Amino acid sequence: MIIRGRTPSDTRAIEALVDRCFPPERRRRTAALLRGGSTPIASLSFVAEDADRIVGSVACHPIRWEGPGGAWPLVLLGPLVTAPERRGEGIGSLLMAHAVSALDGCGDDCLLVGDLPYYGRFGFREAPAASWELPGPVEPGRLLLRSGQPERWAGPARVGAAAPFAMPRAHAA
Repeated sequence: MIIRGRTPSDTRAIEALVDRCFPPERRRRTAALLRGGSTPIASLSFVAEDADRIVGSVACHPIRWEGPGGAWPLVLLGPLVTAPERRGEGIGSLLMAHAVSALDGCGDDCLLVGDLPYYGRFGFREAPAASWELPGPVEPGRLLLRSGQPERWAGPARVGAAAPFAMPRAHAA
């Protein structure tokens, strides 16, 4: 098995894998609404491939945080997905390690909707989101942030899809 960067030619296989692993109503959930149909950031998105078959994927998308002190680009991680028959092999952890390393390399902060017991080992903590406005509901404690400056994200804010705003500076083409 290899972990490699996601390419546009992987899209169909990844979508099929996500369809196998998540219910159709996922398209109405907050994480999907935050992605807003954006294209994954190539330098932060990876696939696990085994015998020419994609068995896992992690994607990162540009989003925007706008608070009283200004507006900043932010990266949204997700979905992270592993083929059901391959769960328990550490594929998700390998994909997360690659994504976190890439995030560290470019200095971007990252948000995700997930479980702290799993994502905490990758440096994610509960986001200071009590007064954030999001495009959909999020269960308390499931909005997680990985940041070198967590205080930057405190306070009231609107969080949404990056469009029509520019992608994060480190990822613009």
